[in-house]
Amino acid sequence: MRVLLCYPSLLPGQKPKYGLQPLGVLYIAALLKQHGIEVKVLDADVDGLTVEEIVDRILDWNPDLVGFSMMTPQLMTGLEASSLIKQVRPDIRIVLGGAHIDSTHEDVFSMDDCFDFAIYGEGEFPLLEIVQNMEKHGTEDLEKSLEGATNVIYRNAAGEVVKNASRPFIMDLDVFPRVDYDMLDVSKYSIPTMRGKYVISMMLSRGCPFRCTFCDAPQVMGKKFRYFSQERIMEDIQYYKSKYDCDNFVFKDSTFTPNKKWVDALMDRFLDAKLNIKWRCNTRVHLVPHPLLTKMHEAGCYVINFGVESGDPQILKNIKKEVKIEDIYDAHARCRQLGIRTYATFLMANPGETDETAQRTIDVACGIRPNLAMFFVSTAYPGTPMYEEAVKNGYVQERWWASPYWESKKNSAFELRWGWTSKGGLKIPGFDSEKWQKKATRAFYFRPFFVWDTIMFTLKNPYFFRHLWNLGKEILPIYKIPMPWRKSKVNELHRKYERCPSAPTQDYESRAAVASK
Repeated sequence: MRVLLCYPSLLPGQKPKYGLQPLGVLYIAALLKQHGIEVKVLDADVDGLTVEEIVDRILDWNPDLVGFSMMTPQLMTGLEASSLIKQVRPDIRIVLGGAHIDSTHEDVFSMDDCFDFAIYGEGEFPLLEIVQNMEKHGTEDLEKSLEGATNVIYRNAAGEVVKNASRPFIMDLDVFPRVDYDMLDVSKYSIPTMRGKYVISMMLSRGCPFRCTFCDAPQVMGKKFRYFSQERIMEDIQYYKSKYDCDNFVFKDSTFTPNKKWVDALMDRFLDAKLNIKWRCNTRVHLVPHPLLTKMHEAGCYVINFGVESGDPQILKNIKKEVKIEDIYDAHARCRQLGIRTYATFLMANPGETDETAQRTIDVACGIRPNLAMFFVSTAYPGTPMYEEAVKNGYVQERWWASPYWESKKNSAFELRWGWTSKGGLKIPGFDSEKWQKKATRAFYFRPFFVWDTIMFTLKNPYFFRHLWNLGKEILPIYKIPMPWRKSKVNELHRKYERCPSAPTQDYESRAAVASK
């Protein structure tokens, strides 16, 4: 049986400058491959594939089962591609999964019928179970393969949506085989905060016990931290470093340092093994005590991404971030002293936001002097407490993701790529979130301190020259300037997405067919 797992484009037709490997589909693919199942991974996002190109590549491989792993911004692309596949090859089975399904479960069944079933929660073993059932019973009698399978949602013969029982989260992550990056072209994956031509991304743990109202990590990965063994982590890092000649790693864990003793022991292993790697992680400002931060730096920590979110104490309390303003300043100051670069992210339009609280956020962002910062409009993603609060207070439309909306006139290139989620942005009465997002971005990047820090860093690290143009477009909306020779491929493609995905396009022709005319 042939299985193709696709990570859909966030913005069809626009190739991103940066990206990381889609670990969700890679872990599933590794488990299927370990059990002798023929599997292929298609990362449509890293190549900026259009929906038509996604469908062409899938059909060209001739799979028996196609899986789409989707965050909410990818829902529209996944449904559109599924619909087109079914028009051409109704015999191909299609499964949906990913963070959006984890957060909304049966909701997608009310939007379309262009897929066969969905998987929620950790998808590795549930999909393996279903594929093995399909190999036994055939792809035609799908309901027989789905009955009794865990974490699956499907329509039965009577047309009723059935949600099977879930299985517990996997506690021993070592049961998962090593990710096979040969399924992708690793040279396509890089980020501006890391050196080298490409990076390898890894997950060392799953789960998040924190209560941030804007985040779906506890819903998607569970509230209890679960780790790969440190022996397994060391084996994987050394294997990837040798096989792909790469010493730049990104640890994508939601929070890297909640268990400080565990991280301290891992840093000892890094140092004892003389790994000589550079790496980036995500964590919280109150979870990096000085001794641990120093050891992390010695062990190769090159960049830390701090989710600061706000510079106002009451807003932090409203979104249950549970950090203090003094901790924000302290963590960034100590990173700067050690030479660890910092990337800070902020949210505008949190519940309770006013012009005064937004200005305090700008003041803190400029005061802590991170090397890079991004300012986003708070989005009420499904499955988060913020979504429930936003719907209750009228800040967003209920089930906003079911009404695709495309808006190209965003301030930054990053926001442009995530443009259609703007309908999920909180609309706080009396607060202009778009204005403050732009104001914060320009206030931060036009500071003399930032210009000086960037010039000095670039002179010492010439690799950063190649990132300056792309990062400049994040600050200055150069793409808005009309040019007679510029053709907006993305806007043309999205004209047909301005209606519900349940009304698929009917004018699709494969590129091969068009080329033959």
